[in-house]
Formats: sequence, structure tokens, C-alpha cells
Amino acid sequence: MAEHGEHDARPLASLDKRARRRAIARATGRMMLSVAILVVVFIIAPADDLGRGTLGLGVFAAIALLVAIIGWELYRTLHDPYPELRAATSLLVLVTAVVVMFAITYAGMSAANASAFTEQLGKADAVYFTVTTLSTTGFGDITAVSESARWVVTAQMLFDLVLLVGLARVFMLAAKAARARRNRG
Repeated sequence: MAEHGEHDARPLASLDKRARRRAIARATGRMMLSVAILVVVFIIAPADDLGRGTLGLGVFAAIALLVAIIGWELYRTLHDPYPELRAATSLLVLVTAVVVMFAITYAGMSAANASAFTEQLGKADAVYFTVTTLSTTGFGDITAVSESARWVVTAQMLFDLVLLVGLARVFMLAAKAARARRNRG
């Protein structure tokens, strides 16, 4: 049994019920904190200022932040005592980060050009539009009208495919490699 404050290196499924619950609770708490931080950033980010400023710079900063989050989460997955659990919670954090990134972008684009979409997008509308695009539901009530908005929506759709398929695969491979390294050691 691991000492207090240490993590058991055994696979999650082989832990006793109490230790498994504790590991899952810890991972869930970390994930919820990360998601809460991203939501707070979204709430306090001034979308109207993005519309007045250089939208490209904001998009570049968001992409750089997302790449940093991906790198950090991969690193932590490789070094976590329960890499499979970490990979799963990391993917949920990354999906939240993608939604925040594109929602802020869409709200900023809408603030800069009221005719970029079929209606003016506030933050709630931008989240709704982002999630319907991410889920490929696309109800059609809000659509991209301007060429630049259509390019960004197209970029999101392509990015979503990479995110959902590529990153899930990368994180699962990282978890498998971490588990194999731990089993050898």
C-alpha cells in the first residue's frame, strides 16, 4: 500500500475500491479546477476589445496557449501514476480550451463585423455556435456569412477532427507508453 501522499503505481483497475475512488476524485478535482480556470478566462476576456484590436494577434495567442496546454497535459500524462486517467481528463480540459478559444474568436469577429454571422454573437451565442460546430450538429440558426468567418469556421472543423481523433490517439499512446515504462521499472 502507498504511504500517505504517495501514489500507487499499479494500474487503476487493480486498486482496491477506496484507492481507486481517491485517484478518480483527485483526477476529477484537477480537471474541474482546470475547466473552471478556462471558464473564468472566457468570462473575463473582453470579446468586444478583440473586435477593436488585432483579431489575428488574439487568435495567435489563443493557439499558442492551446499548444502550451497540450504540451503540459502530455507531459503530465507521461509522468502521472495513473496515465490512462490523466489522458482522459486531459482530453476534457483540451475540449474546453478549444471551445473557449473558438468562442472568444467568434465573439470578437462578430464584434468587429456585425454581418460576419447571421446574427450578432454575444459570448453565450458564440459558445453555442462553437459547440454546435464541434459536435457537427449545425442547427443552421447561426451561420458564418463573411468570408473570414467562414475560413475560421472551416479551420475549427478541421481542427476539431484533429483534436477528436489525433489528440485522443496521442494521449492514449502516451498513457500506454507511461504504463509500459512504469511496468518495466
